[in-house]
Amino acid sequence: MRIEAFNERLRDSILVVDGAMGSLLYESIGPQRCVDELNSLVPDAVFSVHQRYLDAGAHIIETNTFGANRHKLGLFGMAERVAELNHRGVKIAREAREAAKHEVLIAGSIGPLGIVQHVRELPDEEIFAIFKEQAGALEERGVDLFMLETFSDVEELLAAIDAIRSFSRLPIVAQMTYSDEGTTFGGTRPQDSWAKLKDKNIQAIGANCTIGPQLLLPVLRELASCAALPLCVMPNAGFPKRVGDRIVYPRSSPEYFALFAQEAAELGARLIGGCCGTTPEHIHAIAQAVKKIHLDKASGAKPMKARSIEIFEPAERFRRVATREPDSKLWKKIQAEKFVVSVEIDPPKGVTVERIVEQTGRVMASGQVDSIDINSGTLARVGMDAMVLAGALEAHGFETIPHLTTRDSNIIGLQAMLLGAWAVGGVRNVLAITGDPPSLGDHPETSGVYEVDSIGLVKVLARLNQGTDWAGKSLGGATNYTIGVAVNPVAEDIDEELRRFQEKIEAGAHFAMTQPIFDPQHWNTFLKRLGGKSPVPVIVGLWPLTSYKQALRLNNEVPGIVIPEPTLREMEKAGDAARDRGFVLARRMLDWARTARTEGIAGAYLIPPFKRYEEILEIF
Repeated sequence: MRIEAFNERLRDSILVVDGAMGSLLYESIGPQRCVDELNSLVPDAVFSVHQRYLDAGAHIIETNTFGANRHKLGLFGMAERVAELNHRGVKIAREAREAAKHEVLIAGSIGPLGIVQHVRELPDEEIFAIFKEQAGALEERGVDLFMLETFSDVEELLAAIDAIRSFSRLPIVAQMTYSDEGTTFGGTRPQDSWAKLKDKNIQAIGANCTIGPQLLLPVLRELASCAALPLCVMPNAGFPKRVGDRIVYPRSSPEYFALFAQEAAELGARLIGGCCGTTPEHIHAIAQAVKKIHLDKASGAKPMKARSIEIFEPAERFRRVATREPDSKLWKKIQAEKFVVSVEIDPPKGVTVERIVEQTGRVMASGQVDSIDINSGTLARVGMDAMVLAGALEAHGFETIPHLTTRDSNIIGLQAMLLGAWAVGGVRNVLAITGDPPSLGDHPETSGVYEVDSIGLVKVLARLNQGTDWAGKSLGGATNYTIGVAVNPVAEDIDEELRRFQEKIEAGAHFAMTQPIFDPQHWNTFLKRLGGKSPVPVIVGLWPLTSYKQALRLNNEVPGIVIPEPTLREMEKAGDAARDRGFVLARRMLDWARTARTEGIAGAYLIPPFKRYEEILEIF
């Protein structure tokens, strides 16, 4: 396609791009080692995905070639199949186009090489050659344009553009991926990206992946303020989470994406689609919304699949210590039927703890709070280790519940941390969690460890409490951790959640902490499915909402959070007083929790708004 013709289309109309490819392929054929290889193995499945997006109203479909470059394919022993897999990807897309009822453009999808910057860098000339080889194969088979997407390093994106422009005159859409802080993982802001890209012969600039619709809008807004090109935007469905050995995205409503499309178009987006977790339903909603938008044509107004390792019970080699009742202060209060309150904090990202110790001290000095629970690498971001920070807070006399994730360490490392936290840090409680996948964090190129999930971690903790390591070797003593686990009363697959919760209890959990809930009925419904009584005490999560937009984003983009429609309406109706209303609603939930001991509720943990920890005291 000529660049002039593509520019004309972007001036006169909004083009709808398709959505996620990998997640739909997983649904139809199950796990696979390499998504690009499916162009050869199961072309009909790839064809079906294209067809579903075309039926939904997509004007542009992307070839299933995001990782079909020599570097990434080489990890699977397929470095010599670049031409084959890219050719097949284009062929399948062209066959789908021939069956479409409307005009369709085929975009050759090209992603980054997956190099961990500063760890394994390839020579510039090799990077250039890798991109040129893939782009050449795509153009040879007949793509209409190139879609460069999910680049976190602007220099790598520039290399890809130069490689294409060394031989091709097809249109290029160049997209970076940004975090919820509005920067790439290398710290580049949208305006900095534009400064680097403005002199390149590209036809559209944009952002895709990593974050959901609402968090991508500020990125788009910043691009709109400086860029002189049409904008492209393709958000994720929201934040992913790990379920078993799968990465699962939330079911954002199509209506939510329709509203996003309207706002994006107002900011100058001329290509609008979806990325990870989006479906044909989302694209259909975007297509319907786009039909209602009338442009001023004169002015042009504006995965390596995570793996699981099954753990087998090792043979007994040493006598274990008899199971003991936990003796932490938190556990003793729960057993005395005192309502316990915890406040959740995030570890600092820097190298000092003075400020967090000071903030924690003021919270604990209120007399309303019993303990501090500490997130561990929330959203897979780098921060101070939760177990180490817990030790620092314990040294100041503050009881803690650090979260421990299985994402970042193998079984040996997990045990080492737990032994050190017990013996040196004075930590007596721990919450066992699986952890957010690295794909949404500071280092998306890395892989999670996940040798065990949270159930396996509870088993590890139970062994340490019995005086042996996982291999059965005596420790010469025993820990006596109070073991906490997570439970989600509003999980999408409630049967699976119940099964896992029961396995956590059987593995040795003493108490549970829920995902934040916003309606007592959510807990009561879960309790009925559970059989009427929780087998362990439960500390319920409460989150004071501060705005309607925040509530809307949490409900649509964050897995495991469900905000009832009446609550959303109350927050919307409150307008400028939404923060006050959010605290009123949270206070109402806290009052309920205090009277729900017969329903298994032993306490509450409170999530402060925007890390303003002392503000949470207003809830009392």
